[in-house]
Amino acid sequence: MKRGILLVAYGSGNMRGAAALRAVQTAAEARFGLPVRWAYTSEPMRLRLAKSRTKSDSVLKALSRMRFERYTHVAVQPLHLIPGDEFSAVAEDCSAAMAEAGPCSPFRVSLGLPMLACSGPSESAGCLPEACGNAPCAIPSRPDPVARTAATLISHISPLRSPDEPVIYMAHGSRHSSEHLFRRLAGAVRALDPLVHVACMIGPDTPRGADLDDPAYPDGLSLLMPTLQQEFPASHRIWLLPMLSLVGRHTLEDMAGAGPESWKSRIEAAGWCCQPELRGLADDPAFIELWLDRLQEALDSLQAPAGAKC
Repeated sequence: MKRGILLVAYGSGNMRGAAALRAVQTAAEARFGLPVRWAYTSEPMRLRLAKSRTKSDSVLKALSRMRFERYTHVAVQPLHLIPGDEFSAVAEDCSAAMAEAGPCSPFRVSLGLPMLACSGPSESAGCLPEACGNAPCAIPSRPDPVARTAATLISHISPLRSPDEPVIYMAHGSRHSSEHLFRRLAGAVRALDPLVHVACMIGPDTPRGADLDDPAYPDGLSLLMPTLQQEFPASHRIWLLPMLSLVGRHTLEDMAGAGPESWKSRIEAAGWCCQPELRGLADDPAFIELWLDRLQEALDSLQAPAGAKC
């Protein structure tokens, strides 16, 4: 048996994001003592990395390469928050890699769940785990991933923030049915601190290709603004943090950019003082541990006896 780990991210084209990915890899190597590889889900990012002569495999290519290198058991862990469209594409690549190996091959792949996904009933190793996303978690012995993430989001906030200052986490959002996990998370966070909000850039009712500046499809900040205006006077400080794995374009432009449509500019245009923090979740060791706990589940499933293949 030759075991390995494949970490999966959208990809990063800046030094800060690359440093965060290295920190995730270092933590995984230290905790599990196994070889760690990377795959990137974004084709434009893979092309960009390839031009700089940086290794940039897709999930399917990375798994095929590992099989060629005689790996027999690979745990795949994406740095995703919810089991949305991108996670589904990763699952399809994992299934394709096992199909390429053939039914008699010893090659087995176990896919770890995203941070917020609930663990479904255990399946045999070599299968892809369910991502039910339903509450409560289907395995009572495991802590609710939404509750754990909510507590970690609270501890992630700067100690310089005063208790009477609101905090907004900007999540990407999704049109996928698992988007409801963001709503569950928002409720869990408010239960711990009613001034901390989770708001999404994209709502489930926003059609693909729609102009995100179209008022017919309000984002999470637009929906939150009336509440903030009722509760906080002008000049009050509002903290703004990305609920994204890495600091990239969404953080630098959509959240904290100088353009009039950035969340920072819109908050300031409403009269408040905005304090953005450019820290992705992978910049915080506490969030890395949450992903590594999901990776542990994937590795554990590889230990189960495999059924007869031939």
